[in-house]
Amino acid sequence: MENTHNFFLPPKNLIGVGAIKDLPTELLAHKLSKALIVTDKNIISCGYVEMVETILKSLFISYDIFDGILHPNATVSFIEDGLTYLNKGLNPLKRNYDFIISIGGGTNHDCAKGIAIVATNGGAIGDYEGYNKMTKPCLPVVAINTTSGSASEVGNFTIVTDESRKLKMTIGDSKMMPIISVNDPMFMVTMPPEVTASSGIDVATHAIEAFVSTEASPITDSLAIDALKIVFGYLKRTYDNGHDLEAREKMMFANVMAGMAFNNAGLGYVHSMAHQIGGFYNQTHGVCNAVLLPHVLEFNSVSISDERIFRISEAIGIKTHNKKEAVKKIMSSIQKLTEDIGIPTHLKKMGVKKSDIEFLSKNAEKDITSSTNPRQGTFVDIMKIYIAAM
Repeated sequence: MENTHNFFLPPKNLIGVGAIKDLPTELLAHKLSKALIVTDKNIISCGYVEMVETILKSLFISYDIFDGILHPNATVSFIEDGLTYLNKGLNPLKRNYDFIISIGGGTNHDCAKGIAIVATNGGAIGDYEGYNKMTKPCLPVVAINTTSGSASEVGNFTIVTDESRKLKMTIGDSKMMPIISVNDPMFMVTMPPEVTASSGIDVATHAIEAFVSTEASPITDSLAIDALKIVFGYLKRTYDNGHDLEAREKMMFANVMAGMAFNNAGLGYVHSMAHQIGGFYNQTHGVCNAVLLPHVLEFNSVSISDERIFRISEAIGIKTHNKKEAVKKIMSSIQKLTEDIGIPTHLKKMGVKKSDIEFLSKNAEKDITSSTNPRQGTFVDIMKIYIAAM
């Protein structure tokens, strides 16, 4: 019986303390000449963009900087602004960029990918919602990461808020995969505690959802479980001291591992539901995941094997031979970690209103990340999960 598990990741991944030093060699191999840097003003103030500028100057690669990412959710308007800059900018002549460099976290990478998609495929970013809607490869993207959470830098997905519909679009296509990813913990030490927290719990969500996904494989299982162990061992420590380089590096590895896992195994209801809250209320994605994860796990547990539940519990340091007890303890452990890193544990505290839940649930049911959830329900089931998380 046919049962394929294809595996996608960028062709070059520079990983570890000091990894940025290897970027010039990799850029030279691609013979690129003009870059559009996509970033935000905070990343510029941290000095990371200047470090990349120095590399580009040493290679005689010209560049311009688009810093129009204004908040931590990629939006259609940010992408449209970036495209306007790419095509016109201050010069009426087309700028003829041959690649894009994104510097920052998942929002910046997602915006860069969105710009890169439309730059070569035309139309509007909303035309590519769903799977494999691109007809041409996007403009090459080099993703330099400054957070440990989204793993957008190693994935062929981009998540974009459509402000007109108040929802997040999921766009998936291997033709948008970055050509180079850089994960250097030296670029992550200035992450404020709240970003460390929200991005770190995002890693845990990626790991658990990939592990229980209907498309999981032994490869993604290994990556997901080890990433989960790291999160429960090092996230609180990283949150307490952002300059703890060992902890930063551990969380960086967890991010990459969980990202590789979910990019190839898929996700589930936590993400499809979180996307709706993020799009409707402009809430931070990782925080939405943190609140929803225990409740989605409880809903899914009847469709997850005992063996998988026990492997999750073992990864986070729980010993039990009773599945029901294990599920409850996993839920409690997630909620305790969430509280320890200053994230709310109820949707009500995030401004979610019961009157909006039906709308959110219907959109979550249609989100493509729902397709690999281990237990398929209706929007009514999703409503019940939202209500449980209130």
